[in-house]
Amino acid sequence: MPKKAKELSALAVAKLKTEGRHAVGGADGLHLRIAGGSRAWVLRVAVGTRLNDNGKPVVHRRDVGLGSYPEVSLAEAREKARELRKQVRGGIDPIEQKKQDREALRVQQSKAKTFRECAEVVIANKSRELKNAKHVAQWQSTLETYAYPTIGERIV
Repeated sequence: MPKKAKELSALAVAKLKTEGRHAVGGADGLHLRIAGGSRAWVLRVAVGTRLNDNGKPVVHRRDVGLGSYPEVSLAEAREKARELRKQVRGGIDPIEQKKQDREALRVQQSKAKTFRECAEVVIANKSRELKNAKHVAQWQSTLETYAYPTIGERIV
């Protein structure tokens, strides 16, 4: 049976100073990593299997960052760790899930159009309707002066 870490209090966690990985208990695999002047919450989870250098399947362990110590409290870190453990039990790799979410967001943003792009399409369509080229220039000038500096790069 695996060894369970003693559940530390918030005061005991604040007093930790030595560099390294300190188990804080309350959630399996939750550690406070101290390196140099930084302190961060890390959750170590076993996600599936992988092949080692000899070609044998071994447990694939991942370290998932949960945030820096002062910004994320001990209670919040324990809660996040429990949620991530539920995902892992459900067969979801949290790091791969985060990568997929980021990629989906990037694709969505690349498909989205800005106000400037939409306005240029409208001006191109309007230029066919307007008989005087000066009117088209007025439309463009007004948008460039007033609209583009404030909302030109916003996604529509």
